[in-house]
Amino acid sequence: MVELIVSFGSILLAIVFFVAAFLILKILKNILANTVLGVIALLAINFLSQYTGAGLNIPLTLATVAVSAILGLAGVGILLILAVAGIKLP
Repeated sequence: MVELIVSFGSILLAIVFFVAAFLILKILKNILANTVLGVIALLAINFLSQYTGAGLNIPLTLATVAVSAILGLAGVGILLILAVAGIKLP
């Protein structure tokens, strides 16, 4: 009887670990996708700014790349708002 309880506990623990690993990988996938989209958007804005008359050029510095990588598209939006307001990051 004790062996049955131990086996059941082991199976239950394995299922819990599997579900936890699945959820962690799902969250990491979303974070990675948001990071890649943020950096691509930053590069696209810098590439397209030379062809438009808007003059929105966000310099590629460590600070701007870090903001766009950590915050993703929201970070690029913040950088755009700062650029429109005339505030430059170091």
